[in-house]
Amino acid sequence: MAVSYQGRIDHTEDSIQQLFEAQYSTYKTGWVVAAAVAGVALAAAGLFAPVPILAQGLLLLVGCLLFAGRDFPAIVRAEKVISARKGVLPSSVCTFCSGHMELEEGGLRKKLRYEKLDRILQDRQYLYLFFGPDSVIMIDRAKIQPGTVEEVMELVSRRTGKQWESPFSLLTFNLRDLLRIWDNRKAGVGKTGKKKKQ
Repeated sequence: MAVSYQGRIDHTEDSIQQLFEAQYSTYKTGWVVAAAVAGVALAAAGLFAPVPILAQGLLLLVGCLLFAGRDFPAIVRAEKVISARKGVLPSSVCTFCSGHMELEEGGLRKKLRYEKLDRILQDRQYLYLFFGPDSVIMIDRAKIQPGTVEEVMELVSRRTGKQWESPFSLLTFNLRDLLRIWDNRKAGVGKTGKKKKQ
C-alpha cells in the first residue's frame, strides 16, 4: 500500500525517561495512585497523629518519599536501559500506511497491524503506540513527514477505533481514570477468578 506518513524518534536520555514514565503510568496506574494515597496518609499522620516527635518525622519522611517517588520504578528501569546502552541510544522510523505500519530499527524492518494496538497516548512532545506493557512505538511529534501530527493521529485513531489518551497524571485524575483502573484490573482476571498468565 502507498505510504501515508513517516514518523521518527532519535532517542535521548530524556525521551527514554519519558517513555518509561508513560509506560508505567499507563499500565501501573493502580500502583501510582496507591503510592500517592499512602504517601499523603503517612504525611498527614506525621502532622496530626499524637505520636512522639521522632515518629512524626519518620512518618513525614516516608510519606513524602512515597508521594514524590511514586514513579520511581520507571526511573530505575530507564536508568538501567541508558546504562546498558553506554550512551548509544536507538533511533527508529515508523511508516504509517493506510492499512498497516512498518517499523524500521537497527536495520530491521517489521510490518505491524493497527488492530493489535492496545493503547494510544500523546503528550506535547511524543506519540506512544502501545501494543502492550512491554511493546511500544514512540514518535517525535516534530519529526513527522509529510503532513501533520494531527493527520497521523486521525489515521491511527480511525484504523484502531481507539481514542488518544494523555499519560496518567494525579493533577488531572478523575472518574474516567478510576474506571480505567477498574477495567484494567478486571481484564487481568479470568472467568474462574484467577489472574491470567502473562
